[in-house]
Amino acid sequence: MGRRSIEEIRRAELVVAAIDVIAAEGHDAATTQRIASRAETSPGIVHHYFGDKASLQQAAFRAVRKPVVSAYHAKLAELDDAEGVGWDALEAVVEAHIEPGVMTIPATAVWLQFTSRVAYRQDYARIAAAIRCRQVAALRRALLCRSVDSEEAENWARRIATVLDGIWYESATREGGVGPDEARAMIEPHLTL
Repeated sequence: MGRRSIEEIRRAELVVAAIDVIAAEGHDAATTQRIASRAETSPGIVHHYFGDKASLQQAAFRAVRKPVVSAYHAKLAELDDAEGVGWDALEAVVEAHIEPGVMTIPATAVWLQFTSRVAYRQDYARIAAAIRCRQVAALRRALLCRSVDSEEAENWARRIATVLDGIWYESATREGGVGPDEARAMIEPHLTL
């Protein structure tokens, strides 16, 4: 793997700073000045690398779910399952969402901050739709081997995705969050027809 450019490093630092500010103070408090301050740079650098605050917010929205995707791919690699089909693949999707290093209180709080604005911001709605589409596709693919037709797999996948989002919501709004064992107990009844 090649070395990352200064631009890639700086953009990543600004995204992390935006996520940190939103997690600590809320979406509306995430001004360009606060984000720049958290990244130990100037607001001009934010504008240089992202053009405007909205573009940085969009990048932060996408970045908050990247650990789920990374954990899912790592779990499939452990299974030696490039297709993502079957019960083990379904478990991989679920576990990727509730893994302790992924489903953290800051991550779920930031996710909640963004998703609560989806109805009001078209840019967030597009990002949320793309994330949901990939989430449901992974679940549907895993479920198709369960002797269900494609429509049933689609409906079942959407139900599981909704429960996973509910667990993230619960983790974001409950003091102390939700641990993996409790999350597993919440999702388990929804994994069977």
